[in-house]
Parts: sequence; structure tokens; C-alpha cells
Amino acid sequence: MQIKTIASDLVPVYESETGEKLVNARELHVKLMVGTRFNDWITRMIENYGFIEGDDFYSFLSKTPGRPSKEYLLIIDTAKEIAMVQNNEQGRAVRKYFIEVEKKARQTFQQPQSAAELILKQAELLVQYEKRINKLESQTAAAHHRIDNIDKIDTLGDPRQRLNKMIRLYAAKNGLSFPQAYRNFRQAFNMAYRTNLTLLIENYKMKHELSDLSIPEYLEKVNRLEDGIRVADKLLNPSTSSVSTEI
Repeated sequence: MQIKTIASDLVPVYESETGEKLVNARELHVKLMVGTRFNDWITRMIENYGFIEGDDFYSFLSKTPGRPSKEYLLIIDTAKEIAMVQNNEQGRAVRKYFIEVEKKARQTFQQPQSAAELILKQAELLVQYEKRINKLESQTAAAHHRIDNIDKIDTLGDPRQRLNKMIRLYAAKNGLSFPQAYRNFRQAFNMAYRTNLTLLIENYKMKHELSDLSIPEYLEKVNRLEDGIRVADKLLNPSTSSVSTEI
């Protein structure tokens, strides 16, 4: 993939030959000042938020002397999502920066000056549209497959994986992103158990000096994953009664 730098004020933003905006995950990790080791952090982000290679990010091996390392290029929407879920001032600043980069890119777009340039630009746009249509069709097929298999959740094995699977199915069933599905889950959990999950996680992170802690990780540490699974089950199978009155 051929890329060029289009912005470098806060975090370098690159553009592919098809016009796709990309961010290097390792550079984003540094700017977000994440305390977790990069490989652990990026693996957790991909697993916890359901990012898909080829759609949300690309991976490749570095061509540096010695043992090559695995690198990741995130599409800018994925980078914005990761910055947002850091839930701190640095993450919000980085996300705002990405939005401004996209805005400036649209404002500085130049119209073709000749008929040949116009034909070339139209051909490039057609290729991009076809790729987007194929991507949407693939995502729709995947969503239908997940919904068709809604009763096939693995009820054995790791409870944290079960919870993530249930939230992915809930997201697919309702046309939501994975982070939005987890936000709905957090609200349902708070209502069901009359608590504040965000505050509990922040207090736990502060007490144990942790920089990152996802909802499934926290619930596992405090032995409340089964409570979370019950809430996720209510989201997947809503009834006439509210979650808070049935749990």
C-alpha cells in the first residue's frame, strides 16, 4: 500500500492511493500516553471492540533490521473510536484533531482542471464507491449470519468471551457499533444493579494503578461476569418488563 502524510501536527495522518485516511497504531499509542505495552494494548482494542482486519485496520510486518514487528494501520474512524474510549482529555483532544484533519481535507479538495483529470477523478471515485458497496454487502451478510446464529452462543468456556459474543450479537441485531452496544450494556447494568459501572471501573483502576481496564476485564476481576451475562441476555431477549425489575 502506497501512503503519503497529509497531517502531522498531533498524530501523523496518512492517505492511501485510494484516498483512505489512515493512522499508525503505534504512533497513536505513544500520543495517547498509554501505559500498557503496545502489543497488549492493540490486541485488547481489537478484541474488545470487534475491529475487523481489512475493514477497520490493516496489519503488516515492519521492514526493519532484526526481527520484524507487527504494525497496524487504522482507518481514521477506528482511530477516532480508540481515542474516544480512552475516556481522558488526551483521547478527546486526539479525536478532535482527527475530525479537524478530515474537515480540512474536504475543504482543500481541488476540482479537476481538465477533461482528462475529470475522467481520472471520476474513475477513482467509481472504484471507491464499488469498494464501499462491497464492504457494506459483506458487513450486511456478516450481520445476517450473526443474527441467524443468535442461539448458538457458546455457553461453555471463558465467561468473558461469552459476554463479548453476546454484545457483538446485540450490536449486529440492532445495527449498532460494538462500542455503542457496550454503552447500552453499561446503562442496562447500572439500571439493573442500581450502580455506576464507569465510576466503579475508574475507582478500581486508581486503586490498582491500572491505565486500561475494559468492562469485561473489570467484571471478571470482581467476580461479576455472570451478572453481566444476565444483563446481556436481557438485551438480546427483551421482554415487556424492564431489566431492572427482572434481575
